[in-house]
Amino acid sequence: MVSEAQNQFEENEDQWRAIQCLQRLGDIHRKQDRNSKAADMLSNAHSQFEKIGDQLGAAQCLQSLGNIHRMQNRYSEAADMLSDAQSQFEKIGNQLGAAQCLQKCGDIHIAQCRYSEAADMLSNAHSQFEKIGDQLGAAECLKSLGNIHRMQGRYSEAVDMLSNTHSQFEKFGYQLGAAQCLQSLGNIHRMLSRYSEAANMLSNAHSQFEKIGDQLGAAQCLQSLGDIHRMQGRYSEAADMLSNAHSQFEKFGYQLGAAQCLKGLGNIHRMLSRYSEAANMLSNAQSQFEKIGDQLGAAQCLQSLGDIHRMQGRYSEAADMLSNAHSQFEKFGYQLGAAQCLQNLGYTHRMQGRYSEAADMLSNAHSQFGKIGDQVGAAQCLQSLGDIHRMQGRYSEAADIMMLSNAQSQFEKFGD
Repeated sequence: MVSEAQNQFEENEDQWRAIQCLQRLGDIHRKQDRNSKAADMLSNAHSQFEKIGDQLGAAQCLQSLGNIHRMQNRYSEAADMLSDAQSQFEKIGNQLGAAQCLQKCGDIHIAQCRYSEAADMLSNAHSQFEKIGDQLGAAECLKSLGNIHRMQGRYSEAVDMLSNTHSQFEKFGYQLGAAQCLQSLGNIHRMLSRYSEAANMLSNAHSQFEKIGDQLGAAQCLQSLGDIHRMQGRYSEAADMLSNAHSQFEKFGYQLGAAQCLKGLGNIHRMLSRYSEAANMLSNAQSQFEKIGDQLGAAQCLQSLGDIHRMQGRYSEAADMLSNAHSQFEKFGYQLGAAQCLQNLGYTHRMQGRYSEAADMLSNAHSQFGKIGDQVGAAQCLQSLGDIHRMQGRYSEAADIMMLSNAQSQFEKFGD
């Protein structure tokens, strides 16, 4: 009887080890962006863990499956799975697993532009990681909090947090986290039109992602580098990079990145006055953003579509779209986008001869650009304000304020 029991224990242990191997293989596929294979293996392992009553293994599989849905922008399914896994971890007293699920739920809220809820979750998770002595988990939360500041245009706070976190990741030898911080810092410089610094950081991050085999991170850097070329008027190079990144994102099933590339390609056509092609791409990208629940991306497409109407002299449609986008940006706390919409609404009023309204909007936009450190945007507003004085025959005011000359010197300084 004892021998029979021992044999059963051995059989049960072998079964448990086999399920663990299946779980670990699934996680390996997940980290290599082989999401379909990973999901199959992890779902299988989850069912088997539940069958033998291993609550920890089942919760871990659920956590990994939630992360797969999160990376594929299936935020509703991801949130449900991660919340379920968090509850199971809490039930069995696994504080680490619970904190990790809370952290990823916070990241989902970031992707959905729910920054207040995201900050609450990430701050809570950060406290839990510190309580159990997980410095890496705490640093990951700081990275995400830094990215919230970045998305809201609080660049100074974002740089401080991300630089601090980058140093911590390097201290731990965590190459992926260090590369992600470098990527975010590069994107901050890109948003502030500091293209040389941005390109250096993003190229460095791209190399690091390739070195550790993170194809998704490498593609994201390629996308940002393409956007830098676009902003500098190097449209051929930009289109090549964005098309390459778009193909890679579609290969990985990363819908958000694919939509962002489509938006970038649409904006290239817009800058080249190919308005029909631009409108088609931007409308397509807007639909994709709406489908995956990225309200910020959808609003950015609306902003660009409004600019197309403005450039084609359809001022009423342009004003409606830009006002709508401006309201959404303010709702999300996205200061850069809000300032850009005000700037373009100012241009629209100027083209209609509504100089007073135009001057008010451009002055407001100038202040906002200055507040977030976007010197190129501020210079563009100064130039337009100078043009308004000139068009009204107020040559003395234009010259005294030195709007045009000041704007020109700033454009030369930043190479715009």
